[in-house]
Amino acid sequence: MKKKLKIFVAIYTLAMIGVFFFSWKITLLMLVFLFMGCFSCGILLCLNKVYLKTNHWKNQFLFTKNFISNNGYRDNLGRNLDIVNLGSNPALNGFFYEKVRGANWATGSQGFPMDFEILKYYHSYVKEGGYVLIPIMPFSSISNFLETCPQYWSDSYYMKFAKILDCEQVNKLPNFRKVLLKMRFPLVFNPKLAIFIFHDVPVDSNLLINEQTMQATELEYDAKKWIKSWKTEFCVKEYKDFWGEKFKPFFDSGVNMLSEMIDYCLYRNLKPVLVTIPMSSYLANEFTLEFRQKMIYDFVNAANKKNVRFLDYMFDDRFSNPELFNGSFFLNMNGRKIFTDQVARDLGIQDKL
Repeated sequence: MKKKLKIFVAIYTLAMIGVFFFSWKITLLMLVFLFMGCFSCGILLCLNKVYLKTNHWKNQFLFTKNFISNNGYRDNLGRNLDIVNLGSNPALNGFFYEKVRGANWATGSQGFPMDFEILKYYHSYVKEGGYVLIPIMPFSSISNFLETCPQYWSDSYYMKFAKILDCEQVNKLPNFRKVLLKMRFPLVFNPKLAIFIFHDVPVDSNLLINEQTMQATELEYDAKKWIKSWKTEFCVKEYKDFWGEKFKPFFDSGVNMLSEMIDYCLYRNLKPVLVTIPMSSYLANEFTLEFRQKMIYDFVNAANKKNVRFLDYMFDDRFSNPELFNGSFFLNMNGRKIFTDQVARDLGIQDKL
């Protein structure tokens, strides 16, 4: 961007010099416009610098603390992990490694392609024979469809991965140059964000909530809202549309990518484990038996050619109590600890600290 600005100023200056021989008044006017433009850019860049310090901006990257950097390695000895997980929001809200050496590598919205990129870059932090949890959620099988929906997997989606991946991986992200510029100059691309300089938001503390904050009627509404949201997201009207011909290419690509991740782990002497994450009874009741079979179990059976371990907790009555959640979908801190402890027990790695 700086290079382009310098080129623009140089061309503009030459243009003023050329015009000067015909009309000094026009040259003076051009000089005024140039000064005003430079002044405005300076103000915008100063505001941009201030915005980068706001909670509104920082909240988007709170997850980065879960990723170990090689910078200052001797001050951050987080290698030889017993267990890590990939995944999207349910995984981010699902795992809390209190009694075992683990790391939550979920960033929020995160499809299989980014799961795989994170695995490729950070796998060496997991000890030989360590576990890699690969979460399977209701729409994991067709999540690659969202690559065709810029409103969901846009530049903002890829920005967070540009924060944590290797530069070579970042250079392969869609529109990576624009993504990197948006990370440096978010206010330039969206000046409306300046409002948060004067009216900032609190630090996002949702992951710290340890109780259910909704009443029964609110939970019913919340569950139906999630279903409606997913139908809108995937452009469908009925459940059966999710396994229609429209999504077959995305289902097949999901199977291939999950199979590749399993192979990648096994080749590096890691233990991949497919795992579903609990949801409250309110939301679980919204999914028919046919949906569960076609969207989850058929997908796992097709991808799990190496017959690695599959831990299925999604509709497990032990974890369906709404008191373990905040809303109908995400576990609260208390539920997260109980669930993670059970996963560790099922894998035989509990109480390793």
